[in-house]
Amino acid sequence: MGFLLALLSSASFGLIPLFSLPLMQDGMSPECVLFYRFLFGALALMLIIVLRHERLAAPARELGRLALFSLMYALAALLMFHGFHYLPSGVAATLQFLYPLMVMLIMIAFFHEKFSLLTACSVALAILGVFLLGGGDGGGHISLTGIVLLLVSALCNSVYICGLHAARIRSISGLSITFWVLFFGMFAALVNALASGTFQGLHSPAEAALAVLLAVITAAFSNLTLVLAIQRIGSTMASILGVMEPLTAVGVGITVFHEPATLSMMAGVAVICLAVILVLAGPLLTNLRHKRSNHLKNI
Repeated sequence: MGFLLALLSSASFGLIPLFSLPLMQDGMSPECVLFYRFLFGALALMLIIVLRHERLAAPARELGRLALFSLMYALAALLMFHGFHYLPSGVAATLQFLYPLMVMLIMIAFFHEKFSLLTACSVALAILGVFLLGGGDGGGHISLTGIVLLLVSALCNSVYICGLHAARIRSISGLSITFWVLFFGMFAALVNALASGTFQGLHSPAEAALAVLLAVITAAFSNLTLVLAIQRIGSTMASILGVMEPLTAVGVGITVFHEPATLSMMAGVAVICLAVILVLAGPLLTNLRHKRSNHLKNI
């Protein structure tokens, strides 16, 4: 059951383009789309938290940290939405999926994690994947601006994750932390939309339905299933199964939005997914090697 929940979590997150692209194609700004995703996502998560009888209140100091981290999370999402203007949605989601590798590099640089051969191979594969996505077969059809936007988006997401790791917030659950991040991100997105003069209401039932589905499926449902999956199969395996996120986005882009599917692009997606899986599987492989070594010593 845990494996299914992890797959559902990552696949639902990969559906972001399915609901956000039609809103932006109708003229809604990325800032406004982000506001509605955070607004309805926070409301849906609050309902789930109440039904699960989880604690929502947290110390003011921890809420202050979450408010700060939410800015990085909101910026990561905003850059991803802007990236949809330059890149096929599947390519954008794949580049954003590089954040676990960036988390590992930040942990090595600032938190004294060891740099291993596995990490080096993952970095090399990631660079190769980005090169292939950028038109390594000579196509040259992928925007450099889009690639930079999504790499910065992934970096912002990784800084957000590392910040949460360093803050060590223990007073509330992962779902409650996500609620507060969405809650503070909602205000940041609203201020940004108002300041840029791009805020607009939902003008039709279709727009409202897309905004609600974007929030409920890609924010509330994906986070709930992730928490349940981690409880059953652990964070490492749940993270590895997160590979369904870019694969789902690629599938949606090709089948729904008729985006290009060149050999170079598909190879780049596969190589980047492999690079991230290697990073995420590193602790699991290390534990297995230690167990095998201890077993041999006891024989």
